[in-house]
Amino acid sequence: MSEKQGKTEPNTSASVKQGDGAVSTLVSGYKVMDVTFSESEACPTFMIANINPKFDIGYNLSRMESIVQVAHEVSADILVFPELCISGYIWDADHKAEVQEQLKASDNHQPEVKRVLDGIKAGLVGSGNGLKMVFFSNVRVDKHHAKIHDSTFVMTPDADYNDIFYDKIFLTPLDKLFFHRGSDRRLVLDMRWGRIGIVMCYDLCFVGLGRRYAFDDDVDVIITLAAWRMEAVRKYPLLNLQLDNYYQFIWSLMHSALAAHNQVWSIGANCVGVFERTGRRFCGESGVWSPSGIQLVHASQEEEELIVIRHLEIRGHLRHQAKEHFDYSFDFDEVYRNIKDMKPKWVSLHNL
Repeated sequence: MSEKQGKTEPNTSASVKQGDGAVSTLVSGYKVMDVTFSESEACPTFMIANINPKFDIGYNLSRMESIVQVAHEVSADILVFPELCISGYIWDADHKAEVQEQLKASDNHQPEVKRVLDGIKAGLVGSGNGLKMVFFSNVRVDKHHAKIHDSTFVMTPDADYNDIFYDKIFLTPLDKLFFHRGSDRRLVLDMRWGRIGIVMCYDLCFVGLGRRYAFDDDVDVIITLAAWRMEAVRKYPLLNLQLDNYYQFIWSLMHSALAAHNQVWSIGANCVGVFERTGRRFCGESGVWSPSGIQLVHASQEEEELIVIRHLEIRGHLRHQAKEHFDYSFDFDEVYRNIKDMKPKWVSLHNL
């Protein structure tokens, strides 16, 4: 935000402060913020990577390996990387050929990429203590239809990660220069901890997708992998109000809305820092939003940081709380129904 005419703008963000229970440490050179949600060790521990991928595949793969090692060291169960964490993000049409070559070189089947990914998978465990699941984003080359998708892959000890993927559905104009739109097929992961749905970056802006996950698929948490920018200006001159980082404001707002509207957890892994090819910034603030819409923990908006949230009760939490005041879960689970496809009642008020 900025300051105009001697007046400071009103604070447009929520007034909820990050809790005092966070412990910040340095693990293998990475700043790690560690918080504990519950005492139930039966619930999963998430680690979220708030990082700045470069337009350098070797660098990004090396960083992934070292972050996975940190996940092992802090006893995380699930690790989430941001969007295009292997290739680095795309930029403009003037460099289209260069970007396309980079995307092809980062495909999961390229020898060095496959070696690193297979090595990460080999270290996963199916039960007991240890890292069990990794979410990462990369290009997906559909050779049968000659299409390239911006996709999320889910790595587990037993399955082929190339078989468990979600293709980004809602593409920005920039995305459309390089990727094909995914089908409307959602990805739902059904685990003993709860049920997970996946979205990517711009998908977050389209409420219908989140609603389908929540009410049709009955997921407990929606995970977003993103490369969400920070800067965009919105001005309201007569109100003396200007937001210089509008996209950053929207990032947190969308997660809160997704969580509260649908009574699900929202977990977001985002890129952070300056994108080397454009000088523009990603807004970071990877974090966790509870079904109340409250952001429980978030990473830096400027620097790389790993967030660990321990024993996250993703199944059932909050849907059974505060019934003496307002049974939100009753409204959602018992009252909600699909709105019928009916034409609206139009009232003409041409005199107003």
